[in-house]
Amino acid sequence: MFRDSAVENLTEFFQRFRRLNVGGNEELDAVVAEAKGLMRGVDPADLRASTGVGWLQDRVCEGLTGVAEALDPLLTDAPRRRVLRSPR
Repeated sequence: MFRDSAVENLTEFFQRFRRLNVGGNEELDAVVAEAKGLMRGVDPADLRASTGVGWLQDRVCEGLTGVAEALDPLLTDAPRRRVLRSPR
């Protein structure tokens, strides 16, 4: 189920990503640009419609799956600090 908030959250993320100027990683910039292009002009009501625009649901689903696959190798686990506590 596609909710209005899902599309709105993605749009908000694209705006925040640009404001934060995360840059420095061309691959990440390209993936975000791909996702932004995929969602450009997409109306949540059209995504929810079950007749006539099923191709839109498929396109968005396949596109976001591709974005997720492209993001996987870009993610790294940040090292955690080891906190040593003295015994009580």
